[in-house]
Amino acid sequence: MWHLAELLAGAGIAAPIHGNPEVTGVEYDSRACGPGSLFVAIPGFHVDGGRFAADAVRRGAAAVVAEREPHPRVSDPLVLVADARQALSALAATYYGHPSRRLTVAGVTGTDGKTTTASLLWAAWSGAGLDAGSMTTVDWRAGAAVMANPGRQTTLEAVDLQRRLDELSGLGVSHVAVETSSHALELHRVDDVDYRAAVYTRVTSEHLDVHGTREGYLSAKARLLEMAASRADGVAVLNRDDAFAYPRLARIQVARRLTYSVAGAADADIRAVDVESHPEGVRVRAHTPWGDAAIELRLPGRFNAENALAALAAACATGADLPGAVAGMSTLPQVTGRMERVDLGQPFAVVIDYAHTADALATVLSELRPLTAGRLWVVFGSAGQRDVEKRPAMGRVAAQLADVAVITDEDPRGEDRLRILEDIAAGATAAGGRRGETVVVVPDRRDAIEFAVAHARPGDTVLCAGKGHERTLITGTRELPWNERAVAEAAVRERAGSA
Repeated sequence: MWHLAELLAGAGIAAPIHGNPEVTGVEYDSRACGPGSLFVAIPGFHVDGGRFAADAVRRGAAAVVAEREPHPRVSDPLVLVADARQALSALAATYYGHPSRRLTVAGVTGTDGKTTTASLLWAAWSGAGLDAGSMTTVDWRAGAAVMANPGRQTTLEAVDLQRRLDELSGLGVSHVAVETSSHALELHRVDDVDYRAAVYTRVTSEHLDVHGTREGYLSAKARLLEMAASRADGVAVLNRDDAFAYPRLARIQVARRLTYSVAGAADADIRAVDVESHPEGVRVRAHTPWGDAAIELRLPGRFNAENALAALAAACATGADLPGAVAGMSTLPQVTGRMERVDLGQPFAVVIDYAHTADALATVLSELRPLTAGRLWVVFGSAGQRDVEKRPAMGRVAAQLADVAVITDEDPRGEDRLRILEDIAAGATAAGGRRGETVVVVPDRRDAIEFAVAHARPGDTVLCAGKGHERTLITGTRELPWNERAVAEAAVRERAGSA
């Protein structure tokens, strides 16, 4: 149990206080507060958390931490800090006894492939007999136990993250893979996570609404490596084939740097010497510092060879033996919403994937093209109140690499849904797409999937991109229930029934 003065001192916060109440928990959501809570008022993108300080106190909060005097005012103890997000991270880590120091934590970041790489790392550790856990956009793992990620956050807010790390430590987990987003790095959610390893997938461009520029985005990503580099035994795992990120990341000095390459870079530490892709998975033969490896993945998509090499490097650098790591990765089943096939016996393929950037969409479409005898369809959109620059870029990729692009809602949020779709369509038509023929706009996502499935011919492939595993579709302020696979299956059954 903590008292306020001790907790502040442990978190390195020097601020005058009036009173020294007992603190029973650290919270950033006033609705979660109870007797003895310490409420930290975070300035949000749309609403300042200080507006909810009085509600937190009414619910029993013993003290409030904020950047400025809340309105309406609250009674002491009120702790004023320069940065509430930094304070939240430090207070949460202190309250839970810095659980990441009791664990070997590997952060996995990049634009695409984070979830799969983190899951493969968990599997590699587990195969080598280590007690492993993971926290990804899709699910949370603790040993053999798996539960769906209950929210949409890739990386939890600082309090929730530290609480979960503490729980994993209590369950006997020793190694944890944490999918670490640029948002989390930029917004100080992971400031007080003691990362042993920083693992990078390919870095392209995303979330410019938050980071401003591509370079700002990479700078946020680089913070993960800077944290690992602060340790005497820190490890960096870098993609040698990434011409954008690698030169910048390689300048950061770290105790051990491992590079991987699928393209055959001669100076890479882990190199794929052969990659075979088939609809059920990928075979990778690799040369590594620990010996040669033959990896059999149950994950379709040639791009998963990169994810596998990144995971293998991280696993072996943090205690796994090579044979065990390879064996473990071969057991990982398909990751929900990642190149997930819907097969109800129909004469055309239906694939669900989370691809929601231009680069990811290009990668998946390029993977599906040689596997498609007929036409390649793609049903996709772009999220509202997010990076607007990627909209025409995604349209251009779809027009260039697919035969028919069906443009639809992803998560319009508070934006005009039709404006978003027209932004995408403009990129598609500028790249040669013909409106009403190879470029079709169907705003409702269910209708869009039904349209593509209804018009698919034998040998065609229908890719449903952008939603993947997500279980809600956000329109306005409402989060509507959504299950991409269930919608696709229903469309296939409806077509079969009407045939």
